[in-house]
Amino acid sequence: MLLRLCVALLVLPACLAFCPKLFQNQTACSCDSTVEGPVIKCSGHDGLRMVEKLSTTTTMEVRELALENADIIEVGPKAFKTLRIKKLILSNNRIEKIHDHAFTGLENVMQELSLSENNLKEVPTSALAGLRVLNILSLKCNKIENITTKAFVNMTSLIDVNLGCNQICSMAADTFANVKMSLQNLILDNNCMTEFPSKAVRNMNNLIALHIKYNKINAIRQNDFVNLTSLSMLSLNGNNISEIKGGALQNTPNLHYLYLNENNLQTLDNGVLEQFKQLQVLDLSFNNFTDITKEMFEGLESIQHLNLDSNRISAVAPGAFAGTPLLLLWLPNNCLTEVSQQTLKGAPFLRMVSLSNNNIREVHELSFDHLPNLHTLDLANNKIMSLQNKSLSGPENLAVRLQENPVVCVKNGFHVLNSGEAIWLTNEANTICKGEWQAQTADLCPKAQPRPIRPVCCSNEITTTTTTTTTTTTLAPTTTTEEEKEETTETTEKVTTVGKSKKTKATTTTEEPEDDEDVYVDDDEEGTEEEEEEVSTTEKSTTTTTTTTEASKSKKVNMERFWRLSNKPSGKSPFLRHSQGNKPRYLQTTTEAPEEEDEAEYISDDGGAEESEEAETTVATTTTTEPSVKVPARIRERQRMFASNIPWMAPRTKTDSVEEEFSKDDEVETVETAEKPARH
Repeated sequence: MLLRLCVALLVLPACLAFCPKLFQNQTACSCDSTVEGPVIKCSGHDGLRMVEKLSTTTTMEVRELALENADIIEVGPKAFKTLRIKKLILSNNRIEKIHDHAFTGLENVMQELSLSENNLKEVPTSALAGLRVLNILSLKCNKIENITTKAFVNMTSLIDVNLGCNQICSMAADTFANVKMSLQNLILDNNCMTEFPSKAVRNMNNLIALHIKYNKINAIRQNDFVNLTSLSMLSLNGNNISEIKGGALQNTPNLHYLYLNENNLQTLDNGVLEQFKQLQVLDLSFNNFTDITKEMFEGLESIQHLNLDSNRISAVAPGAFAGTPLLLLWLPNNCLTEVSQQTLKGAPFLRMVSLSNNNIREVHELSFDHLPNLHTLDLANNKIMSLQNKSLSGPENLAVRLQENPVVCVKNGFHVLNSGEAIWLTNEANTICKGEWQAQTADLCPKAQPRPIRPVCCSNEITTTTTTTTTTTTLAPTTTTEEEKEETTETTEKVTTVGKSKKTKATTTTEEPEDDEDVYVDDDEEGTEEEEEEVSTTEKSTTTTTTTTEASKSKKVNMERFWRLSNKPSGKSPFLRHSQGNKPRYLQTTTEAPEEEDEAEYISDDGGAEESEEAETTVATTTTTEPSVKVPARIRERQRMFASNIPWMAPRTKTDSVEEEFSKDDEVETVETAEKPARH
């Protein structure tokens, strides 16, 4: 036995497909070894170069290759010719075109392909043709428009296609002609279809799940579902459906889950649901139903879960649920005013019932006594003032919730009735008892909650806040040199924009110059507004911008920052942002606002010493008190620098002396300054 264990330990490393040495000592890609081949995940331009080098120098089996955020625009021919990739992910790029022979060599290897979140305007039919073992294909979040021809040719193993979040408004009848016998899951969410694509999906005998959420379909018409013999789940929520016609299902006997929530249904014709005999779950929440008729749910022979949440239902006909095998009934956020024996008559299998947040004032006796399987009843957030002797009688293990009803405010009130025992919960808010709970209030209808927020389709639609620091710099013409002009370019701040919105924060100070001032703008600064607009529409990009405005005598300018940058020391220390030396006359300030979130580090170059010497020859007295200024990190290293007199710090006058205190705490990264009163 021990010998076998030793042999297994020796053989196991040999079975693993190790990562190439190419991926050592780099950060653009990660690589994990597995039995089926390495799993390689790369991003950015450096990751693209690594993949290009791998595909030209190595022949190997790859379990998964992901190349994202690399700004790829086109996939050329035989892009992965030396690699045998089982799963390829090219998401989050800018792919607009895929060469017809881009995947040559992968026809009998690749099982999963993701091209989501790119800029494709049509299904790359020619490039995908011949991928005979491909199982899963994602084209989500592209710019694909109406499909007019066969889209999937010679892809006999395709079982899952995601075309969600595109601009597809119509589909040709033969769109899926070549994959009808293999396709099992089809996603068409978040497109612009106004009619159900009945001709395109007809005769898909192996289709199990069909998702067409958040389109603009306005009705389910006759013969919309024909010969979908394996269809089990149909999601049509988030459309504009206001009518369901009879005869919509033809030879579709296995539909068990139907989601019609968040539509515009107001009523259902008598017997129209008989065509859904095998339905087990029906979601009709967030529609506009006002009452439940006796014939509405006739024919639902297999229904177990019925969701009528957030409608406008004020009445339920006696026996409306009779003859159904319902187990769960959801009726919260409606307009019911009472509950009687007739409300749930003929539904003996019910286990859970929710009637919360209605306008229920009265619960008649024996209303639930005929439901032997009921174990949870939710009557919270209603207007029940009192309960009759047998109003909540039922099975022995029945649990009833009564929170936020006026009945909890009376003497001997309770929140929960559990197996006949009244329980007062000490941690309940009892908000209703803090108001006029005894007063008769008008019934509000509808009481429906706001519709759920439409889920974000693609990551580039996520609204994020980006802070942009814009620096306004004004120089005096009498002292401006080319070196100082070059220093202003160091004040640029990096801006990272994700999504389509940004928030700009400007950091400025007030400057009152003595003479007319000119503005020196770098070439990169022209058309700043156009650049900012471009940045706001560029996804996941990093740009550098500097905003410089025309000078005027009343313009707010950030002269303090320019002073710190232009008056740099020579010698060992590369920083001078914490120095509060005297400034030249043309840089005198009257009022100055403290900067916020200014954490960039500024490093001097060879020209810093020359500028420092020039600044020392022109010294004047400032007229205002310097505020506390945030400084860069590494204060511990700089404390040693300030232990002795620093040659470039000019002596101060008594009226302008500043005491600089440096905290000894390793985590503190700020410098406090305070003005001492002058001695007389």
